[in-house]
Amino acid sequence: KINGGLLSPTRVITGNVDLDASAFLTDSGKILVLNVASGCTVTLPAATGTGAQYHFFVGTAITSNQYFIKVADATDTIKGIVNMVDIDTDALTAVTAKDTDDTITLNGGTTSGGALGETLTFTDIATNKYVVQGNLIVPAGSNPADPFSATV
Repeated sequence: KINGGLLSPTRVITGNVDLDASAFLTDSGKILVLNVASGCTVTLPAATGTGAQYHFFVGTAITSNQYFIKVADATDTIKGIVNMVDIDTDALTAVTAKDTDDTITLNGGTTSGGALGETLTFTDIATNKYVVQGNLIVPAGSNPADPFSATV
């Protein structure tokens, strides 16, 4: 607590990591900084309706491969929306997660994120359901593309 407010601690992610159920009090509410230029995979804990929030911030832009954020198993899904801003035109595109989506891919900024400063928040709202909201940047010369997929 600082001057009547709460300090949000950070966790720097430097490789593949599973945020399992035991990490609820460790990682929920923290700013999870993605700092792997070559990409990594982060697996969320199984969704059970805890209200846990996982706040991701791209602290190191992707230079190869991708950042993947995915659910724990094939029964969990992601709902929600991300906003994508096209650097070329400042046009805003909103992309929604479909019924079976369970993974978001930030592919190095070429079409679906991975640029420094992007944010995503996942909230465990019910059994088998996460809600996502966030902002992604699409660099010059590229066009926004759906970052969601069903791959788990």
